[in-house]
This record gives sequence, structure tokens and C-alpha cells, in this order.
Amino acid sequence: MTTPVELINLALKQAGVLGVGQTATAEDLADCFKLYNMMLAQWSRMRNIVFQLLDVPCVGTGAQTYTVGVGGNFNTPRPSKLIGAYCRQLNNPGLQVDFPLDLLMSQTDWGKVSPKAMGSIPSLVYYDPQYPLGVLHVWPVPDSSYEVHIQCLADLPSTATAFDNILMPAEYDEAIMYNLAGRLCIFYQIPMPQGLPQLAAATMATLRAANMQIGKLYMPDNLAGNGGAYNIYTDNAR
Repeated sequence: MTTPVELINLALKQAGVLGVGQTATAEDLADCFKLYNMMLAQWSRMRNIVFQLLDVPCVGTGAQTYTVGVGGNFNTPRPSKLIGAYCRQLNNPGLQVDFPLDLLMSQTDWGKVSPKAMGSIPSLVYYDPQYPLGVLHVWPVPDSSYEVHIQCLADLPSTATAFDNILMPAEYDEAIMYNLAGRLCIFYQIPMPQGLPQLAAATMATLRAANMQIGKLYMPDNLAGNGGAYNIYTDNAR
């Protein structure tokens, strides 16, 4: 297992702040640990850097809105946005059926929905990332026959102190070290060592490749036509 203080000392050496056999002072360690946490907070909002996705359920109550965050209706760390949503029909315990929900990405689109208080089978959601609790709007309004699921990014694991173990896959260690070293060059206002930006970029590329998920490509039903064949040159089905 690796601790933040180990990676911080390595990053300081990579940046040229420390020499062989030296370790960070208490003041430098406190500053660097703060920068470390700030960097992880930024990474936690990047889809291809986060290694864990959350699927969080909430049974409908007949309400139009549901809170999202620790202690909310969807009890999970507050996400900045959703990456998907679906609904589960519960009125037949022997045959629970899931179906996707359209995810509106702007308040403008949500404003076009009318009437908002209509109750029926849910078909779309809009997430307003308020703080400290986000607000999920569901339409039509679901009752207890439906369970709404939201899908979002999990925050990268943080540590209470710089001496606690980092609970992340091993490939994150090098990425943290090189990218933190780049930030430390700026923080200490020293020239960046040759090769450091390239190494930092390479480690981020490794994380993106490891976490990338590409969904299947589907063509709209009304576009494909006869047998699903489509002529890209004439823009017509053939």
C-alpha cells in the first residue's frame, strides 16, 4: 500500500524541490497534501479518470423532486452531473422490468416539459446540481410502483491524513506522482524538469485507457429504412 506522504516526497524530488535523502518539512507536507486533495477533487469529475461508477436507487413517493447527496433521497456523495438514469417497475416482484430514462442536460429543456405534475410511468429526468444537495426532477411523477436509479461517478478515495493508505489501483500512484510534481513546480515557482509534462500526460493516458467505456452505436429507427442499409453518399436509405 502507498500513502500520500510517500507520493508527495517522490513528487517533490521529481520537481527538483528535494534532493536525494531529503523529506518534506511539516509545512511543505501540509501544503502539498492540500494540493494533492485539490488535484483528486478535479480528477473525480473526469469520467475516464474515475474507476468506479455508482448506481443509486430511490423508490418513488409521488413527489416531483428528490434530493441527491449524503442524507438525501438518493443517499450518495453529491455528483456534479449524472451519466445515466433508468427506472425499475416494482409492481410485479416476480418480473421486475428496467427501462431507460431520457436525461435532460439543461434547465431550459426541463422548462419545456408540461404539465410537470402529471403522474404516470417515468420517462425522463433532469438533475439540478445544487449544493449541498442536488435536486432530481422526474417526469412523469413516479409512485411507489417505480424505483428510479441514477448513475454517476464515485469520488476518488481520499485520506484523512497524509499517512493513511491510498485505496486506489496501483496505476494511480505514478499518475499522482508525476501530475502532482507538475503542480508543485508551479507552486514553488521553479522551472519544470525536462520530460515531466510528457510523463504526466502518459500516465493520464493510461488511466483513461483503463477506465474508458464505449457504448454500442445505434442508428435511429427512422433513419435506417430498407433492411437497415443506408447510403452515406445520397443521405438516403437504399
